[in-house]
Amino acid sequence: MDERGRRIGENETVFREVNERLRELGEGFSLVSEIAEFVCECATLTCTERIQMPLSDYEHIRSHGSWFCIISGHEEPDYERVIEQKESYAIVEKLPGGPAGIAIKDDPRS
Repeated sequence: MDERGRRIGENETVFREVNERLRELGEGFSLVSEIAEFVCECATLTCTERIQMPLSDYEHIRSHGSWFCIISGHEEPDYERVIEQKESYAIVEKLPGGPAGIAIKDDPRS
């Protein structure tokens, strides 16, 4: 894997971890509703855009270690492919041989 792919995988893994903590905090304080707000899990470390989605969609994404939720247009076609397009966000899957290995290895739910 090249340096750019490694960085992308690490960045997106950090954002996924942030979203897992947001979900846990919401549950701990009984703030969980059917719709929740998460941070974009794109490769750009400085991205702070928010994504609102049903918790069922978030859980669907988290059921796959190589899937991430991003703002539409934030995908990196060299390292991931859009597998599902929603109104305000996309679900991407890491391509084999690149950041997918980092994403799967560092999946907090595995």
